[in-house]
Amino acid sequence: MVRTRVAGAGALLLLAAPGCGGGHPTGVTVRVDGKRQYLPAATTLGEAASLLGLKPPAGSLLDVGGRVLRRGAFPGRLLLDGRVRPPATELRAGDRIEVVPGRSRREGLRRELVATRGGALGNPELTLARTPGVSVVVRGAVSRELVSVQFRPSGRRPTVARSVALTFDDGPWPETTPRILRVLRRFHAPATFFVIGYLAASYPQLVALERRDGMVVGNHSYNHPQVPPFGELPPQLIKDEIALAAQTLARVGIHPHLFRPPGGSYSNALITTARALDERVVLWSVDPSDWSAGVTPRQIVGRVLAAVRPGSIVILHDGGGDRTATIRALPAIIRGIRKRGLRLVALTDSASDGVTP
Repeated sequence: MVRTRVAGAGALLLLAAPGCGGGHPTGVTVRVDGKRQYLPAATTLGEAASLLGLKPPAGSLLDVGGRVLRRGAFPGRLLLDGRVRPPATELRAGDRIEVVPGRSRREGLRRELVATRGGALGNPELTLARTPGVSVVVRGAVSRELVSVQFRPSGRRPTVARSVALTFDDGPWPETTPRILRVLRRFHAPATFFVIGYLAASYPQLVALERRDGMVVGNHSYNHPQVPPFGELPPQLIKDEIALAAQTLARVGIHPHLFRPPGGSYSNALITTARALDERVVLWSVDPSDWSAGVTPRQIVGRVLAAVRPGSIVILHDGGGDRTATIRALPAIIRGIRKRGLRLVALTDSASDGVTP
């Protein structure tokens, strides 16, 4: 008799070795991921999976930033001799079982055209341009998170105001926000800060400092939820997130009229909800991913200056972690923008809008 421990089964199987007890084989030898396994005769593929604990891990659906949208969305597979076979398939000597994990995949992209009429503030606002034109918007197909924006003015001789807006998200942050404000103050550069409600409640003095320095303060939701994507949240939860953050800011004398959804994930329902709360949705057109791990100040500067155009809205971050790279990049960003003859402005703090998508 051969005493064989079956991996993952939590028990011992007593199997007769081939040729013992009258010479009739009582099992089959198969290979599982290259390793030999001895199983009872007439074992099926499904039974082998149960005995050996073969559970192919599933892959997940990821958003455009690599965060998990749907865990286990793509099941793994068990292959028998390189093919998918029914669990009832009886194993034969020499069969090969392969455990193939499900592959995680990023969501697809969706391209949209958002029209802007002359003289109107967009909702969502994607550019500072007030001339007629179209914004080519690329978003995650599932998360609706913003990936890129390119504004194309229309008309024979379209002109776009030579202005650029710097915006900062995810604060106030005790270590970072005051340092960014010092840089902006030194360069006399206006900016817009989209603050998170619970952080504003914890550091109201920093929000007051932003306003005292002449910055525009906008709403960035109370809890900054990202999974599920903000634009996919139930309408009541979207309303609560916007309203609670606005109430928090009101305690320090700020009544925001601008709202930036976490991840840039928006929908028509979100825009309608924000408008009912007297807030206009503002996104961005230049994103240097200054929040990403390992990014350097030089990379941040290069990404901003390579993409910035008249009418650009630049997203940077003063909260959410160590933003030393952003702080060090900021002077060169300001100088580089101004060197191109572009003027730095804060966003128009108004709930009035133009054409919805």
